[in-house]
Amino acid sequence: MDRYRISFKCNKLPEQHDGLPGFRISEYYEGRSYNGLFEISPKWGSSRETKLISKALFEKYFELLNEEHLMKTSA
Repeated sequence: MDRYRISFKCNKLPEQHDGLPGFRISEYYEGRSYNGLFEISPKWGSSRETKLISKALFEKYFELLNEEHLMKTSA
């Protein structure tokens, strides 16, 4: 398992000038986090480009989820 892998939820639609197209409110996504940065993409693992953003920008739009939360929502 990738120790940098994260799961997150979009809580607010990213503004156009932040360069994060494709994310939708209340949708769940996967990405990676390391060295205080977040690597995200609306379709992780596809040929779409990923974006490397700061923790402050990440927290402006997204909520980091833990494994327990994912188990509850998938059941």
